[in-house]
Amino acid sequence: METTPIKRRLTAILAADAVGYSRRMGEDEEGTMRQLAAHRAVIDRILLAHEGRIVSTAGDSVLAEFPSSVEAVRCAVEIQDALETRNQAVPEAERLVFRIGINLGDVMVDGADILGDGVNVAARLESIAEPGGICISSSVYDQISGKLNLGFTDIGDQSLKNIARPIHAYRFDRSGGTARPRPPAARRARGRAATIAAGVAVLAVALAFAWQAGWFERRPAVPEAAGPPPTPRAADAASEETRMKLQIAEAERARAEAELARARAEAETARQKAVEVAKAASARSAQEARTAPAAPPRAAPAPPAPAQASPKAAGSEPPAPPPVTAPATAPVTAPAVGSAPAPPTAPTTVAATAAIVTGVAKWQCEAYDEIRAFSSTITYRYADGEYEIVQGSPGVPGYVTARGKPTADGRLTLSGNIVGRSTRFRGQRLPARFEGSLAGAIYDMRGTIGKRGCTLQLPAEDAR
Repeated sequence: METTPIKRRLTAILAADAVGYSRRMGEDEEGTMRQLAAHRAVIDRILLAHEGRIVSTAGDSVLAEFPSSVEAVRCAVEIQDALETRNQAVPEAERLVFRIGINLGDVMVDGADILGDGVNVAARLESIAEPGGICISSSVYDQISGKLNLGFTDIGDQSLKNIARPIHAYRFDRSGGTARPRPPAARRARGRAATIAAGVAVLAVALAFAWQAGWFERRPAVPEAAGPPPTPRAADAASEETRMKLQIAEAERARAEAELARARAEAETARQKAVEVAKAASARSAQEARTAPAAPPRAAPAPPAPAQASPKAAGSEPPAPPPVTAPATAPVTAPAVGSAPAPPTAPTTVAATAAIVTGVAKWQCEAYDEIRAFSSTITYRYADGEYEIVQGSPGVPGYVTARGKPTADGRLTLSGNIVGRSTRFRGQRLPARFEGSLAGAIYDMRGTIGKRGCTLQLPAEDAR
């Protein structure tokens, strides 16, 4: 029988696993599952952003492959940074941290699954990584060397479980230090042997010279003067420099996290303030409309005086009734006979306030790239015949603004932009555009934000 040939390919394998997952499940199953689901959502999103393909997930573990070792390492670093930020809001005893191992190797392909020694090495590298850390093989380090500004520490050859050969490994160093590759084991052994032999030869020559010179029989009469104190060793200086780099990196990370938290808080405060202002303006407009006095009606012209009637009219028609005495306030409101009508009452502040309407529209966008689909509400403003939708604070990621005026045939186009907040488009200004027509009391609109398809249902204030 003919057998199907085995397909193979070279790929970068990433293996991740939660630390102490079984113990946490024994203590709090539901809480651990909720925390794992939240972490997994972050991991899956970052994997997709770096073109990773999830091969399998079992319990708390994740196995993924990448076409590039550089993208695999970038993805691992971003995952650990994101999970560390999430864990800061959780008590230390309840934090769920992951270890990650990465290997570049030849694997066998079985449908959507990958098998072989390359996968096993990645899993074993993950097992020797520190909690919250990353461990990579020398094959991965050779590919990323000179391409990523990251620090790795050479931890030498490692004997991994069920792996026949030793694996040269590197550990991710957040202090930013650059690893110096160690020479192969055979070359190191030969170097040590040569060094020892040279030392023995030099020592033998020195002893022979000292014996012939009679140094072993002489004793110095005067003790030698003590030399200057030794300088700090290079190892101590290097250790101090490493600690300083680590402190600087920690301070930079803390400052970046604080700035991000402050920006989010300011955006949320601005959004809440806009909603409160809109509600207050709407309530004030309604209250003023209820309490404002109605404009006084126009006074009717007074009947002509009897003296102005012609003799003919006086002779052919019955005499006019006597004039009715006007009330005391009549001279104030009623115009004189033959005078121009009183001008209309000046518009009150109620009308000016009613010309500005704020409310909430419903919008939703499709998923695009690593960005998930969503459905939410957005604040709008209608004034002087123009609509404007706005959300967030200007310049802050997530800020949206678009405006436009409806046409006579009931169509409405809103144009503007959005400040991106996803990993790929963060801080970029992307175009936003919606078009639609009037359907009852709603403008049913479709459009795009960047390349994402979106819909917007906007109440038709101009049709009320």
